[in-house]
Amino acid sequence: MGDENSPHCPRNLQNLGESYKHDSLKIVMYRKDESEEYRQTGKAVCVECMQLLTVQDGSHVNRHVKERCKKIKLVATTGEDEYNEKKLSAALISKLTDASTKFCLRSGKAFNFCTSQSVNNYTLDVLNAVSSGYGLDCLKQLPTRTTIQKYTEELAKDLVLKAFNTVRPFAGNRLNLILDHGKLINNYLSVMGSYIDEEFKLMVVPLGFTPALDGKSTLETKNLIVKRFEEFDIPEELVLSSSVTADGALSGLSNYFKGYIRCVSHSLNLVAHRAVVPLDIHKNRMTTEELSTLAAVSDLMKNAQKVSNAIRTNVNLCSRLSRLPVLCVETRWIIGIKCLTDVVELSEEIQANFSALSSIGKQAFSALNLDNFKFAKTVVKFFEEIELYTNVFQSQKSVTMHLVLPTYKRLRARWEKFRNFDFNDLKDSDIDNNVIVTLSSSALHSLYHYYAEFDDLHFASVMLSPKTKKMNAFLDSEVRRAKRAIVNMIPKEATPVRVLEPTAKRDGIDSLYKLVSDSPEEQTEFDEFTQYLSEFVNYGSTETVEEYWRKKRNEFPLLFEVATRVFSIVPSEAVCETAFSTASYLLDKRRSRLGSKKAELVVLGSQIATKFPEWI
Repeated sequence: MGDENSPHCPRNLQNLGESYKHDSLKIVMYRKDESEEYRQTGKAVCVECMQLLTVQDGSHVNRHVKERCKKIKLVATTGEDEYNEKKLSAALISKLTDASTKFCLRSGKAFNFCTSQSVNNYTLDVLNAVSSGYGLDCLKQLPTRTTIQKYTEELAKDLVLKAFNTVRPFAGNRLNLILDHGKLINNYLSVMGSYIDEEFKLMVVPLGFTPALDGKSTLETKNLIVKRFEEFDIPEELVLSSSVTADGALSGLSNYFKGYIRCVSHSLNLVAHRAVVPLDIHKNRMTTEELSTLAAVSDLMKNAQKVSNAIRTNVNLCSRLSRLPVLCVETRWIIGIKCLTDVVELSEEIQANFSALSSIGKQAFSALNLDNFKFAKTVVKFFEEIELYTNVFQSQKSVTMHLVLPTYKRLRARWEKFRNFDFNDLKDSDIDNNVIVTLSSSALHSLYHYYAEFDDLHFASVMLSPKTKKMNAFLDSEVRRAKRAIVNMIPKEATPVRVLEPTAKRDGIDSLYKLVSDSPEEQTEFDEFTQYLSEFVNYGSTETVEEYWRKKRNEFPLLFEVATRVFSIVPSEAVCETAFSTASYLLDKRRSRLGSKKAELVVLGSQIATKFPEWI
């Protein structure tokens, strides 16, 4: 209890009680006369400024002590010393701004996050860990959201400019464009450029994430690409001299660009899809029994999808499984095979938690388990190789163009064996051979159909790969097609002629040898292509295509130039599809109102900064 005559006691208040939340706040007590007990008034008083405050839950008490009470602020200010008055220098602020900009671009975090209280406190802790003495006032010196956004956009512009300057020397020659349309708030066209550099290393550079507001037709796509390159002073004729890799919807680009490369990822997906759901032209070649089997496979895939959905929509069930089956995607049928594979592999765990499934999930899982998953395991076994090959072409860290056609040849040989009841490649006895035969027959129809879509450059790439140059698995017409494509690309400069060093003196033996020698018309020039084809190959070596051509640059200079153009082509546009998953993360609800140009800078800048961290 305090003394009512204390100078700190407000007028008309009898006494002060114990502290309330803070030492500077006292509860106000009251009594009418000395014979009564003190009672709380529901008020507290600040003993520094004598202001009355209501005693109740809320933030007004803390706000008064920390912000509003001028006398408490004055005491706190006068109590500071030189140790916690240290300020950030202009040079250090500039470095922190650059660091925040790079972090924002690399991580794709929102600008607000980079200036949040938690990030600022972390920055202050790091500063004090390196050089102590920085106080809370330093937080006011840290870059604001507006500053970070401005610097980030400028850095992104510099990175985009550097990307175009990097591909500029290869435009019209080695440069290959990779394209993919997608939708994220607006329709966007993702553009990347691939080329082989002077060290025969495949480079893939993000070049655009451009709003396609006018549409997605081939003409509009062409105009969008040309406009994009012209912004960086690369003329239209050089752009159209490039080849493009895209899906079947953009095959019309072959009318504008030097070449159109069918995306192998889409092609393999369609081969697998049409093996189960055949095209109309192929249905006429199949029996009713075969079509019935394929319909059962299609139902099997749908049941696996239902089980996956039932698991992923049940939080408790998700926590009980060692991993989750993948979700199916409408545009990627082959992911359904992965979903079916996961469900089969997790079947024991799912069976143990069968009661947790929804009614739809229970029905679907029971349908899969009718024959102890024999039917499901058969389908998984049939598609396991094509699923593996699809995953290989998803990554573009090295040259893969020469693997496309051999992959189709291998699938053809495998399925022809199955169709002829040769199951030596299948070591698993728990499969239905009749289903394998039916799937093989249907898959071969599909494979022949989509194999015909590949370009001359695909055949040339096989011949330019030392370990497949003999093309033993190919028809004679396909071998001639590959040779013709390579010869047409060899530079027009005359091949260097092998000239023997003249001897200082000739005798009768030399003269006679010259007279009896073969006619010089048979080999007047050093034919690089012929020597390359006849060169010995060590098939047991682990030498890659890149390592081979890097080594043969001086020996086959003209053929080396052809190889750089052919292997600059990336056969799959899967690398472009990743731009949309990246963009969906970057352009979240906090950035949904960004203009299309700023959205492009955010996505493209983040892609380039991630792929080429040394550029920043």
